[in-house]
Amino acid sequence: MVKICLVEDERPLKQLISEELEDMGHSVSSAENGEEGLAVITRDRPDIIICDINMPKLNGYQMLARLKKEYPALGHTPFVFLTAYADKSDIADGMMAGATTYLTKPVNIEALGAWVDSLTEERQEARA
Repeated sequence: MVKICLVEDERPLKQLISEELEDMGHSVSSAENGEEGLAVITRDRPDIIICDINMPKLNGYQMLARLKKEYPALGHTPFVFLTAYADKSDIADGMMAGATTYLTKPVNIEALGAWVDSLTEERQEARA
């Protein structure tokens, strides 16, 4: 089981993704903005962070920057931007900001699940 923090301000989408990931056997905690996301991440110490970019209070870029600066031990947690921003320059900006990967909306649940599974396999192999 992988512990995932999902930071998404669109409630129906957050609910859908959470349910799908939980159906795959993962534990999901969630937040609706970057401020709440930082609190959940520091409390739960997830294995993976999935985060929207355009959110109120603290956007995804700001949240990732603060995570890396204020909580360096958590700054290496695999971080996925999940966003509607789909231009090549947006993807490059997300990766330059430190995201592990960048997925666009509408979300492909199967692709997201496959990415989580591949990361889980990599971590298990690294521990062996």
